[in-house]
Amino acid sequence: MMKNAARSKSLLHKPRFAILLSLLLLPLSGWTQLNVYFLNVGQGDATYIELPGGSNVLIDGGPSSLPVREFLMAKGVRRIDHVVLTHPHSDHYRGLKKVLQYFEVKNFYDTRVENLGAIGDNNLRELAAAQAAKVHFPEVGQHMNWDRNVTVKVLNTCSEVIQTRDSTRINNCSLVMRFYYNGTGLLLTGDIEASQENAITRVFKSGLESQILKVSHHGSAYSSTPRFLERVKPVHAIISYGVGNNYGHPHADALLRLQAAGATVYGTQDGNLLMTIPPPGSPKGIDVAPLPFAITPVSAEELASEPVTMPESQALEQLLNSPLR
Repeated sequence: MMKNAARSKSLLHKPRFAILLSLLLLPLSGWTQLNVYFLNVGQGDATYIELPGGSNVLIDGGPSSLPVREFLMAKGVRRIDHVVLTHPHSDHYRGLKKVLQYFEVKNFYDTRVENLGAIGDNNLRELAAAQAAKVHFPEVGQHMNWDRNVTVKVLNTCSEVIQTRDSTRINNCSLVMRFYYNGTGLLLTGDIEASQENAITRVFKSGLESQILKVSHHGSAYSSTPRFLERVKPVHAIISYGVGNNYGHPHADALLRLQAAGATVYGTQDGNLLMTIPPPGSPKGIDVAPLPFAITPVSAEELASEPVTMPESQALEQLLNSPLR
């Protein structure tokens, strides 16, 4: 595990500053850019999005309250229009507790998965109800009407009640969303693993294509499959993880697959990352300042030592049986 973690370090971009993916120019039309902040919350996930129409979105909150709360307060945020819990694992929900306590939350989005190995997920749901936030359980194929100029589509969830302690089942129920603005896709994948990536690929095919990919499951060896990445065609791949974590994230195998797919890989371990999708009328395309990037060769034998296979899941059955909208 330590060998894989050490090898993985050399495969990641290590930006020393926030990354702007466009010139921040305001066009004559009055439209504005879409800003995505991938937050450094340690070994966990949290993504904050500013939509062109003025609404904001927080997807997951990381394993503790401080990073997300400090980030939001520093930006002067007092209200969050849409808070999303992708799935009930503590490295995604713990930071949301203080958000629900200290900020006005208008809408809360959830799956119907109960983690029997924890009580914090239900505590979070009670907080959402106590704050009178509107609670939503999106379905696969549903379009979220969050901004009239941005398409937001749900690609994965478990909308039927599931009670389990099984981490793989919980991961594969993650709310997966694709944002599309001004010809650019942004795919946020929660912690789905290989079987669910393959299921989504079968259903949505080229509808997965996204220049910006929030990599599944912190760069686990059991995610980011070649078939999935072939459909997504990521240009920029962001991995949220903490230095020295016990899981070997991000795994060298996943990093090599991402690079083979043509993606430049970034990690949140050194700080928050800002990526901006420009508005219509601005220079189109995604620009990233070049940084030194070293690839450590890995033999085919090493890559084959940990095959990316996972059992089919209940989430897969729900996905395939869900009507598309």
